Amino acid sequence: MSGLIDCFDDPNTASRKIRPRRDTSEACRERASEDLLRSVTMLTANERLILERSAASWGVRAEMLEGIERSAAERCASVSRSTRNGEDHVRL
Repeated sequence: MSGLIDCFDDPNTASRKIRPRRDTSEACRERASEDLLRSVTMLTANERLILERSAASWGVRAEMLEGIERSAAERCASVSRSTRNGEDHVRL
């Protein structure tokens, strides 16, 4: 094997980039609650509205990502069931 895939597992050669926190539904929900808490402390109505809208947007993103995560888990479970049942074999 060329070792190209193996290099991702090695911390010395792996990319330094880390997956952003916002890419999970749980992280989006945390961000939404943080924005709502911060909105309470804002002095002007405009600042509150901006943070409330931000919290709503993070909530919608969390719902979307949760649906994608659930769909991927269902597909993964479906594939593993079909593999166990031998449904991936073709009869001639």
